[in-house]
Amino acid sequence: MKTTFFDSLLSLLVGASWALAIAGIGVGIYLFHPFGFVSTFFIAFVAALPGLLCVVISEIARLQVEKTALLKKQTKLLESIEGLLRDSFISHN
Repeated sequence: MKTTFFDSLLSLLVGASWALAIAGIGVGIYLFHPFGFVSTFFIAFVAALPGLLCVVISEIARLQVEKTALLKKQTKLLESIEGLLRDSFISHN
């Protein structure tokens, strides 16, 4: 499968988003570990949310690009089938 610039950019954004989520977890744990396990866990989760949100948005964009490509292929195939059917019906009359 041929990758386009946009696909490469989306892959980069997904990787950067995961790095942001992991960095948020690390910073949350590092800064709040003296305050106890529950607060550390909660803050780490909250700190990871922006990165996880970016991951979800990037994956949705990637899925939409794949969906558009598949719909273009299906449309081309259906148009060729329609052309064949139209030609066969015209030749029978």
